[in-house]
Amino acid sequence: MSFPNYTISKLLPLVILSSCFSVVVVYSFRYIVYHPLYLSITLSSHVVVAPLLGTVLLIILFYLFARHLKSGLPHVVLEFHIGLGRLPFLNLLFQFLTASIALLMGFTIGAIGPAVHIGAGSANLVGQLFMVRSHTLRVLTACGSAVAITVMLDAPLMAILFTYETIIRQFRWRTLLLVSTATLFAQWFAHQLDISPFIIEVVPFSLSILLLIKMMLFGTLCGLISSSFLNVINFLTQKLRINYWKKLALAGLITSLLSWGAPETIGLGYELLQKLLYEPLTISLITVWLIVRFISSAAVIALAVPGGALGPSLILGALTGAIFSLLFNFPDSQMFIIVGMGALLGAVLHVPLAGILFVLESTNEISLLLPCLFASYSAYYIHQRISKQNNLIELLLARQNVIFRNSPSLRKKRLTSPL
Repeated sequence: MSFPNYTISKLLPLVILSSCFSVVVVYSFRYIVYHPLYLSITLSSHVVVAPLLGTVLLIILFYLFARHLKSGLPHVVLEFHIGLGRLPFLNLLFQFLTASIALLMGFTIGAIGPAVHIGAGSANLVGQLFMVRSHTLRVLTACGSAVAITVMLDAPLMAILFTYETIIRQFRWRTLLLVSTATLFAQWFAHQLDISPFIIEVVPFSLSILLLIKMMLFGTLCGLISSSFLNVINFLTQKLRINYWKKLALAGLITSLLSWGAPETIGLGYELLQKLLYEPLTISLITVWLIVRFISSAAVIALAVPGGALGPSLILGALTGAIFSLLFNFPDSQMFIIVGMGALLGAVLHVPLAGILFVLESTNEISLLLPCLFASYSAYYIHQRISKQNNLIELLLARQNVIFRNSPSLRKKRLTSPL
């Protein structure tokens, strides 16, 4: 697929305008999912009732938007490469409403995937308003995706690389300049809106050969977890071929039952991450959290609850790091938690470099580069050898009978039409 030549100077004002709109819309979504209402639900006796109430609301929205159910990062990837590159407004509205409800009601999904759709769709709508050509719509879609990740995580380098590896999949230096400009502008704009950056404080550590060996072993464990995660999602997807309202009802029931046993594991998992990083915990408790989070996240993703998988991957990586450090009595448990987040993210979505950049930008600690490299690429290698699926995006697209051939996950850069 080839894009026509375009002039950067002509597109730059449109990119800035669409980025402004994307920042505002994604900021609204971010404000909703981080609203104090979420904390009041997760910390009260309503933790069991909330997913059931959310199920009812989701079923109503699925009925109202029956013709516009495609959403999330797979939808953005598909529309970017196929057809005219247009992202419909009603799909964007469906994603905004359903993801907000699902996250507020405690479903164990991520906010980044929906935010990418919301940011990309917002920028795409600006292009549609000005009636630009299809290749310009694709550029705006890529810019909006990177803007969304920047607003949610304040990690611009990771946002640019993630957008290229998962959405664009072809290198164009003009597109790179425009996406980079939109991302940096979004970071500045987000800071003007007083959005607090996602920063993790790292305890100082000493780099050694022994530590790198530990990271390779740890990466192997992360690769096993990530491949199992995708295989379970694929298994559930194949077995649970039922109507959408039955899927949502089952997802709500599973979330409600699991949240009754481990309320800390529901929702985004931000509170759970804080406990892992800064509180002393037992290995038995963390193991229970890992099992519950693994089952609930795999179930809700397989049952088509509108949400992302990037957030669940980060939390599963953090839990794996905590268990690994306690199991072998390593003193630097916090480092394994942080590195595990990037390693599992890179393995599940086949973006190891983006996972590494996430860790570096979230900690502002360049000394983590080597541990991240050893852990992330070990996890990526093991995942490729064991998992039956290439990555989660292609798995979810295959659920819609769409197969990308010669995609980067298959070690080639040229993309052909779906089968």
